[in-house]
Formats: sequence, C-alpha cells, structure tokens
Amino acid sequence: MHDRPAPLDIGDDDPRLTYRGAVSLQRGPGWTAPWRLPYEDAALYLPEGGLGRAAMPSGVRVTLRTDSPSLVCRYQTDPPPKLNGPEERARLDVVCDGRRTATAGLETHGGDAEVRVGLPGRMTAVELWLPYYHQFRMRGLTLDAGSAVERDSAGQRPRWVHFGSSISQGRGAASPSRTWAALVARRAGWDLTSLALGAACCLQPMTARLMRDLPAELLTVCVGINIQALGSHNRDALVSALVGFVRTVREGHPDTPFAVMSTITAPEREEVPGPSGMTMRECRAHIRRAVALLSDHGDKNLHYVHGPEVFGPGCSRLLLEPEGLDRLHPSTDGHPVFASRFMTVLRRAGCVP
Repeated sequence: MHDRPAPLDIGDDDPRLTYRGAVSLQRGPGWTAPWRLPYEDAALYLPEGGLGRAAMPSGVRVTLRTDSPSLVCRYQTDPPPKLNGPEERARLDVVCDGRRTATAGLETHGGDAEVRVGLPGRMTAVELWLPYYHQFRMRGLTLDAGSAVERDSAGQRPRWVHFGSSISQGRGAASPSRTWAALVARRAGWDLTSLALGAACCLQPMTARLMRDLPAELLTVCVGINIQALGSHNRDALVSALVGFVRTVREGHPDTPFAVMSTITAPEREEVPGPSGMTMRECRAHIRRAVALLSDHGDKNLHYVHGPEVFGPGCSRLLLEPEGLDRLHPSTDGHPVFASRFMTVLRRAGCVP
C-alpha cells in the first residue's frame, strides 16, 4: 500500500506569495495582515480613529503562479463594521490570467477558517482578491500534491495610487475584483494601490506624504463627500487644504498625471448644507477652484474630474441605499457603470500613464 503524497502547504510569509496593493504587512503568529497604511504609524494618519478600515485589504491581491488544480486558502476574517444600509459580505475573488474564475464567500467570526476553490490545473498566474470591507489575515495556502509554485514575476504595470472614501473602498460592490477601482485597474492593466478609507478621506496631510513617497505612474483622488458630511473643512479651508495636499504629493511626483475628482451624485446632500456649511454642489465648486488655482500656477498635468459626469443624477437608481436613507454609494450594478465612465473621462482628459 502506497502513501498518498501530502498536499503542499504554503505559509503566509512564503516568498513565493506577493501581496500586491498592500502598503505594509503586519506579521503575527502564523498570519499576515495586509494594511493600506504603514500599520505601525497608522494612528498618525487617522488620529481621530477608524484604523480598522486601513486593515481592510481593498484592492489587495495575493499573487502566485501554480499548476495546481485547486487551492485552499486558510484565513481569518473579522465581522463587518456597522453600516447604514445593506450589510457588506466578505468574499474572495480568484482571478486566473486576468479573468475572474470564482467568487467564494468567507466566514467572518474572526477565527481560523478555510475555503477551497478550483484552478485551471496548468501553470497560471493566480490572483486572490481579498475582501474590501472586512479585516483579513492570511494564514496560508494549500495546493495539490506535486504542484509547481512560483512567484508571479509579471512585467511591471503602470502603478496607480488612488485616495478616496468608502465610495472608492468598494461599498456596495459585488465582490473584491468588481469594485469600480478594481474594474478600472483590471481593464486598463494598472497596478492598483487603494488608499480609500470609509469615514475618512478628509485630505489628511499624512496621506499626502504617503502618496508623495509611493511609486506611481498615475495619481487620483476622489474627495468631498466626507468633508461635506463631517464638517472637516469650511469653504476657504477646503481650497487651502486641497492645494496643500496636491503640492505635497507633487514633491515626489512633479509631472505624474494627477486627477482630482469631486464626489458623485448625493441626492440628499446636493442642496442641503452639512456641518461644513456647504451643500454638495458648493463643495464641488471649491474643489474645482482649487484645481484651477494649481493649474494657473503651473501644474499642467493636473486635471479636474466632475463627479456627476462620472456618476450623476441619472444614476440615482444605481445607488446602494434605498430612498429614505442617505444615498451615497454605487450598488452592485452601479460599480461597472462608474468604472466605464471614469475610464472615459480620464482618457478624454489625457490623464493616463
């Protein structure tokens, strides 16, 4: 009687795994948590709180090459945060040679769990897109016995760094590789690093420093919704803060294509002043003024993108929240529309790497 060959276990810190889109990696006993801020200094970026969203790996994918016919992902996923509107569900996407081949639901009790997915069974570039609205810790992978495993050494793609709110983090998307930002990155062939954080995105200076120091061939920000809602800046302070934010980023990227997008349609906020004293329409006007001021002072590769041009009042039926709630986020059907129009607007502006 012959012993059956043992499956191949790959540890969370195996050098053949790449955590693309992560800014830092927190290592614990038998796990790796991808962060989208430097985790040891995260409190400096978000002193008001909300660090948990920086540990939600929106846009992060674990990559490798293998010929295994299947893969078991061992992980820990925490429960979702309390949110207005529908609850977010934790999912893992499997993308093989650029095509999504599976979406698997994840357990969210915070303890050890595993999920099995099928693979093509030939040497394939595999990307595991991690949940965008849940904290996640990778425990490792198990492949079929005798499988070959290599580090994914695909050629360098243009690097895209994006800063935004929960709208950009992916709230409402069908799965991790189908947030609007992930769809844009996959279609355009860009290497995404998402700094989008729900309940944040108030032009924090530390985030500007991070964008300044990250490698990038394309820079974008989508700002306004939380500034208007949380009252972090009034009219004059918003223009000043945005000018300073962009100028700080420009210290590391003086000529990189840079798009500043105002927020998408927000039906309940368009004409209603928030704690900032601004309506959403007024907030967009001040964002446009800041970009014009920077352009007039020599920044010729900075572009203003009008949010409603990408996702405007005609898309209200594609918002996640039902009428009667504060409608802010694209729904499952809205994310592909957002992605397509965002790409069109960027290309029209010549703001592509």
